[in-house]
Amino acid sequence: MEFCEKCGALMLPKKKEDGETVLRCRECGHEKDVEKSEYKVEYRIKHSPREKIVVIEGDSKKKGEMSEDERRERRKQILEFYESDD
Repeated sequence: MEFCEKCGALMLPKKKEDGETVLRCRECGHEKDVEKSEYKVEYRIKHSPREKIVVIEGDSKKKGEMSEDERRERRKQILEFYESDD
């Protein structure tokens, strides 16, 4: 990881039209030649358990028609799902 000499922003690898790899500043556009083309851009996105979607299959009833026991069972299933991912 390298930073721009002019503004201090992060420099990312970029391939020119001729195939040459350079480091380019994200902010000011300053370019710097690199000796080796060991640079690559890699994105890793990590999701928290709260971002997952919970799908519980059941009868096709309306929300108002669910009994209290069914609601407790559904809450229990959702809690077990989230606790199993930790």
